[in-house]
Amino acid sequence: MHDRTVEQEVYWRFSVLQRVVHLVVMFAFIGVGLTGFSIAFSSVGSAQTFVWFLGGIDSVRYLHRFCAVVLYLCVVAEILWVLYFKFLLRGNLLGPNSICFGVRDIKFFREHIGYLLGLRKAPPPFYRFTYWEKLDYWTLFLGMQSMALTGLFLWFPEFFSRFFPGIFINLAQVLHFDEAILAVLYKFFIHTTVRHLRPEVYPGDWVIFTGKVTKETMMRAHPGEWASLNAVQQGSAIADK
Repeated sequence: MHDRTVEQEVYWRFSVLQRVVHLVVMFAFIGVGLTGFSIAFSSVGSAQTFVWFLGGIDSVRYLHRFCAVVLYLCVVAEILWVLYFKFLLRGNLLGPNSICFGVRDIKFFREHIGYLLGLRKAPPPFYRFTYWEKLDYWTLFLGMQSMALTGLFLWFPEFFSRFFPGIFINLAQVLHFDEAILAVLYKFFIHTTVRHLRPEVYPGDWVIFTGKVTKETMMRAHPGEWASLNAVQQGSAIADK
């Protein structure tokens, strides 16, 4: 699947659904972060101004929970897509183009370190996702689970107090706040650096917004995927003949 233009060959890397989910996650994450920290630091003047602008603390709590629900619905959408991919499309979750970690990622990591240290002449032949992209994805995906669980404890403390000692509510509050700090730091510093500030893509990697990637980028950043894509195209051409 690719489009040919006069100047260059362009390939679709992300579908409309994937791009929409990413946009929703991005805005919901910003919303849940701004409202959450405004509640946590309600004694600070800037937070008080933000709360006042949004209509008061009750409105901020509502927006925080709304953004959190939207954010986790995106997680549910990801899970449903994996189930659809595995059981209906009969896809391979451990295949070369999967977002899941495989043995080859350990090999690619070792080879990439060797390349960065000047011990190898070329980087490893990455497929659809590199090992750092997979780590980026799974760090955020798994972090969402603990954030959701602690958030539920804080949202419905009376319900959970029926089954757990009250100290669990206090523990959930501490963990939720600490994880929120880690999530924001990771998202805005590590994720931004890895995705948009690498020398080869600076000042930004917009493929998740456009869905398209050029032939040159495919050959440079994902040579394994490029080779497998060419093999499929050549096989199709032979079959047509």
